[in-house]
Amino acid sequence: MESKLASAMKPLAILATMVVVFAGMKATAFIVGPFVLALLFVAVLKPVHGAMLKKKFPRLISFLLTTILFILILVFIGWVLSMAISQTISIGQEYGPEVTQKIDSIAAQLDSISLISRGSSGLLKSVDATAISNFLTGFIGAMSDIIGRLILIFLLFMFILAGGPLIMSSMRDKFGETHPFPRKTRAYVENLSRYFVLRTLVNAITGLGIGLACVLLGIPNAFLWALLTFVLSYIPYIGMFIACVPPGLLSFAIGGLELLTIFILICLIVNGLAEQIVAPIVTGRGLSISPMLVFVSFLFWGWLLGSFGYIVAVPMTLAVMLFLNSFEDTAGLASLFSNIPD
Repeated sequence: MESKLASAMKPLAILATMVVVFAGMKATAFIVGPFVLALLFVAVLKPVHGAMLKKKFPRLISFLLTTILFILILVFIGWVLSMAISQTISIGQEYGPEVTQKIDSIAAQLDSISLISRGSSGLLKSVDATAISNFLTGFIGAMSDIIGRLILIFLLFMFILAGGPLIMSSMRDKFGETHPFPRKTRAYVENLSRYFVLRTLVNAITGLGIGLACVLLGIPNAFLWALLTFVLSYIPYIGMFIACVPPGLLSFAIGGLELLTIFILICLIVNGLAEQIVAPIVTGRGLSISPMLVFVSFLFWGWLLGSFGYIVAVPMTLAVMLFLNSFEDTAGLASLFSNIPD
C-alpha cells in the first residue's frame, strides 16, 4: 500500500515542482523571456557554430562569426517589426474613421434586413474607432516590447553561446552519460535546430503566399506584409493570422467586406496548405506536439512571459514535454501530447 502511495506521489511531486518553477518564471518574466529567446537562437545557430569548429576554425573566430550572423538576424527582425509598427500606426490614423464608417454602414444594412440580424448589427456597432485603436495599440506594444529588448537578447546570446558547452559538460557529470535527461536534451537541441531550419522554408512559402495575395488584391505594402508573415509564422497556426491583421484592415478600408472576405479566405487556404501539408512533409514528425496543445501553450506562455511567450511557446512546451519524458513516472503524460525521439 505504501509503495503504491509513493508511486502515485512521484508524478505529483514533479508537477508541483513545475508549478513552483512556473511561478518563479512569472515573477521574473522581464528577464526569463529574453533569456529563453536567446537560448532558442543559440540552439538554432548551434549547427553553424559547430560546423566552423569541425573545420578547424579558431574558437574565437567561430564565436565572432556566429555572433555576427546573429546580429544580422536581429537587425532583420528589428527592421521588419519597426516597419510593421510604422505602417500599422499609419493605417490607424489614415483608415480608422473610414473603417468605422464601413462598419456602421454594414450594421445599418443588417438592421434593415430582419430582426434576427440585430444582434449581429449590435456587435458590429460596438467595434468603433476606439476599439480598433486599442487593438492596434496592443499589437504595436507587443512588437515594441520585443524590439526594446533586442540588446538584452544579444548579450544573453553571447553568454549562452560561450558557456553552453560547460553547462552540457556539467549536466553529463551530474547525471551521467546514460541518464535520459542529458541524452534527450542533446537530442532536443539537435532536433530543434533542424526544426527551425526547415520551419524557415515553410515560413518563406507562407510569406510568399500572403505577399502574392496582397499584390493580386491591390493591398499596399505587399512586400512588408510578406516579410512580417515570414517572421511571425514561427508561431505555428496563429502567427500568420496576427501578421495578417494590418493588411486585413487595409483590405476592408479599400474594398469593404467583399475584399476582406476574399483576403481572409486566401489566408485560411495559405495557412492550411502551409501547416497541414507543407510543414508535415518538410519538418516530418521528428519533433512535434499536438495542434491542440499548440493553442493552449500559446495562451499559457503568453500569459507567463508576455510578448516573448508567444514567440517561444512551441519550443518551451517541447522543453516541458522533454522534462516530463525524462522521468518514468511522467513519460506517459508527455507521450500523449508530443513526439520527442531519443
